[in-house]
Amino acid sequence: MTQTAITGATLIDGNGGSPIPDAVVLFEGDRFVGAGARNGSTLPEGATQVDASGKFLIPGLINSNVHLLDAWTFMIGTGTVEYLARFEGRLHEVIEEAAQIALANGMTTVFDTYNALQPVLFARDRIASGEALGARIYAAGNIVGMGGPFSADFSKKARETSSQTFCDRMDAMFEAGVGRRLAALPPEEVRLIIRDYLSKGVDLLKFAISDHIVLEYMNPHLTFSARVQRVIAEETWAAGKPLLSHTTSLESLNDAVTLGVDAMMHTSMTAGVPIPDDIIEQIIKKTVWAEIQPVHDEYQHHLETSGGMMAGYAGGVHRENIQRLIAAGAPILLGTDAGCTDPDCLADMSEGDRHERPWSIGGDHFHWFRAMRQLGMKPMDMLQAATKNIARAYKKEADLGTVEAGKFADFLILDANPLDDEDNYKRIHAIYQGGRKVDRSALPVKRLVTEYPRCEPA
Repeated sequence: MTQTAITGATLIDGNGGSPIPDAVVLFEGDRFVGAGARNGSTLPEGATQVDASGKFLIPGLINSNVHLLDAWTFMIGTGTVEYLARFEGRLHEVIEEAAQIALANGMTTVFDTYNALQPVLFARDRIASGEALGARIYAAGNIVGMGGPFSADFSKKARETSSQTFCDRMDAMFEAGVGRRLAALPPEEVRLIIRDYLSKGVDLLKFAISDHIVLEYMNPHLTFSARVQRVIAEETWAAGKPLLSHTTSLESLNDAVTLGVDAMMHTSMTAGVPIPDDIIEQIIKKTVWAEIQPVHDEYQHHLETSGGMMAGYAGGVHRENIQRLIAAGAPILLGTDAGCTDPDCLADMSEGDRHERPWSIGGDHFHWFRAMRQLGMKPMDMLQAATKNIARAYKKEADLGTVEAGKFADFLILDANPLDDEDNYKRIHAIYQGGRKVDRSALPVKRLVTEYPRCEPA
């Protein structure tokens, strides 16, 4: 098999060291063979050379927390019925479209931490086999202990004007046997259910330590007792899977840290209560990876001045939590909760809500970089939070996260240095995933959700 050499670029390999000018990056098939300074290197005979002089080469970006079917729609409620009914039977295509939009914007791998189990695994496998294009997907399916889109955890009110049969079918598909009922069951019964769920092909398991009841999102309740949490953790780790937590209160966060989960989602969201220093110290001591969902200053200002319900999402105490986690050197992951938002839902929003919205797939990670820079995170730390850290948190460091021999040949070639200005992440010259150059202009392959406006054929 012919090897390919990318030559002349400044290499920022994701390991945190100084950038390497005039580098050579060599790959064969879907894996890197080597990377380093060109001076003193000898290229293999017959290698295909790609000149990237004046450019900057970084690892493919990774998102630790997406919902490729737009869970924000389910949470807010408006548009949930239309979204699921319009695309029922084709939800895997929506997931693939979202994964293609992510890939076209430099996100070569995503971890989907809440989705309908069967459609997301089907899309994952199609992308992994090469049958479909898109960001590489690792999937959790349902959040254990959480209901479906028409439950109290999301849009129960939408049931009032919908077919109950349809709502029940959608909830059952999303819950996949590990919904809200688990919170009422004894530990050993939960153990058997979790063991069965882990056998269905999920790559990771995420569970709700606190609930997701949207109408009371600032007053969350604990979902599982400490002994049931331990059972969930034991079974997940015995199966060799990463364990993620959903927390929205200080006590649920403390439970996650005490348990020692692999990664905590939206760590800074604690129902408006400051995270004490001792918990931050434990996060660092135990290397409990903290996914952070910031909002940049300009969008936060809009939320506050417009009186939007999400003003507290990453503002106020939650913003201070992020700043303190950064300052303390907590282990941080890029994550956004983003999905493939329906244009009808976007059309219902104000211009201010739509502009640079941080929860729509494709631009979400660019907003994350800006926000984290504004909150005090260093450029190299931001890059690693979007690459190496996520690979470590999810036990994928043998395959992902850095430009090193043996790993997937996922990388971006940028026109300018992202360490100088976070907006340079947008200046994409080329994307390679698994050694193949991505045709960005061809993505998404089929516009199902994003084809707009919609109309009947003439």
